Amino acid sequence: MTATILSVLMVALYAQTPGSTQYPEMTLIPGGSFQMGDHAGFVDPQHPSDELPMHLVSVDSFYIGTYDVTNQQYIAFLNAAFQAGTIEVRNGLVYRKGSNDLYCDTRQSADFSSLNWDGKTFTLADTRGTHPVVGIRWMGGAAYTVWLSTALGLQPCYDTTSWNCDFTRNGYRFPTEAEWEYAGRGGQYNPYYIFPWGNDADPARANWPLTPANPFQTGAYPWTTPVGFFNGKLRSKADFSWPGNQATYQTLDGSNAFGLYDMAGNVWQLIHDWYQTNYYESGPGKNPTGPTSGSPMPDGLAYHGMRGGNWYNGDQTDPGHARVSNRNPLYFRGPQDPNHPYYHIGFRVVRPATALTVVSAANFVGPVAPGSIASAFGSGLAGATIAVKDVAGAERTAEIFATSASQINFVVPAATLPGLATVTVSKAGSVVAVGAITVEAVAPGLFSASADGKGVAAAVVLRVAANGGQMSQVLSGPMSVSNAAEQVYLLLFGTGMRGLQQRATATIGGTSVAVAGPVAQGQFSGLDQVNLGPLPASLAGRGEVGIALTVDGKAANLVTVTIQ
Repeated sequence: MTATILSVLMVALYAQTPGSTQYPEMTLIPGGSFQMGDHAGFVDPQHPSDELPMHLVSVDSFYIGTYDVTNQQYIAFLNAAFQAGTIEVRNGLVYRKGSNDLYCDTRQSADFSSLNWDGKTFTLADTRGTHPVVGIRWMGGAAYTVWLSTALGLQPCYDTTSWNCDFTRNGYRFPTEAEWEYAGRGGQYNPYYIFPWGNDADPARANWPLTPANPFQTGAYPWTTPVGFFNGKLRSKADFSWPGNQATYQTLDGSNAFGLYDMAGNVWQLIHDWYQTNYYESGPGKNPTGPTSGSPMPDGLAYHGMRGGNWYNGDQTDPGHARVSNRNPLYFRGPQDPNHPYYHIGFRVVRPATALTVVSAANFVGPVAPGSIASAFGSGLAGATIAVKDVAGAERTAEIFATSASQINFVVPAATLPGLATVTVSKAGSVVAVGAITVEAVAPGLFSASADGKGVAAAVVLRVAANGGQMSQVLSGPMSVSNAAEQVYLLLFGTGMRGLQQRATATIGGTSVAVAGPVAQGQFSGLDQVNLGPLPASLAGRGEVGIALTVDGKAANLVTVTIQ
């Protein structure tokens, strides 16, 4: 083949500390249905009956942040937005440039903020880099998702002038109320739990105001904990420098069955939906995105919702804010409502689960074989890495030839076992897309000149003279087999064939021809070569004919050659 293929091996680097990656770590949530609402008969005295009636809701698959967005992750957005000229700081508050759309506090406007502004750059004001960012307003979270989507080559969902959301786009956004509750329940429906992990309100599972307090529940506000802190491990002051006097603190695992952390306590999590008291009575059952407007609060204004409770008022007795079904409007933040500080308001992000189609790169159909070249099709794929997990659960990073926004060409790791495999595409430690493919020992595919597995074969014509001299040329038009003084061979290129166990056979225009190979071509990873010939002189004058190749009884895609 004449085109040079540059092979690049991309190795994904994953930070060991939760929340320390450049972009939020994401968890895939499979779609499904559940009974949304309060299953425990708990009535919030401030807004009773807003969790009823219980009703069946179905949601499509989506990715959600494994953790809340952290201070250092939000600082990356602020610096990028300032450099792009889309934000400005007035009196220590961050606004959308030229507007009154408020995004967040900084340390210059509120002592509780970990976001420092020196007039040129945003930096971390304290040691809370992997704590959830606080002081966030709804527009500030939405603007973050726009930046994150753009940074990862995805389509932003929010319009930053109208703040309307286009749910058909593939970028990041706030979770809908239904998505949040579905993710928070972790797939547990028999029985339905009060909290993400179960029914016990143990203070060692979440950062909320129950005694005995965790070692972060002292000193200056906010009393946040690092994301993922409650994972069942023994924690030490030497590692976390907490303000409390305890040398160690034994946590219990506060994650749910989906592996999500801090879905109860730590910070309130902003959601997409406007809060409406009676929305459950009339909302749609399939992918509800919330009402178009909210119920007026005591100040006469409507507010978006928030979920999950927080360090300030999150436990079961105050008044059950961390229950997975609890609904809360952003108005009710504390006793100074609606002017209570935002020191316990944060968020996590979601994005749709982009479908990933994986096929043989030669013929654009499945299955694929170990060591073969495959193509993955989706969106937002440029610059990503790819990994293949086989039926035994072994996951291996794949060698990548090239990526574009919609396609990745890669080599299926040679050690991949036959069976159903999962293909995962990631960027900067964040999952972009997931797909599945069947892996078989042999999955023959032939490349064509048109690169779609159809039409003229991507091949080389080799001519061997009687004296042993050889001449080869790329197949680019009609070929001749009528010179009795030479033998003519056709060298085909494909993939998925090197696992041959028994035999390969071929016909050209229905005439059987000898087959040598297939074997690994050697120059390019995943590329196989099979040689046909010598071609019989009886093929002369046949015109355009098909080449039918079978490997261990499995047929490759039909390609053609024209014989004059």
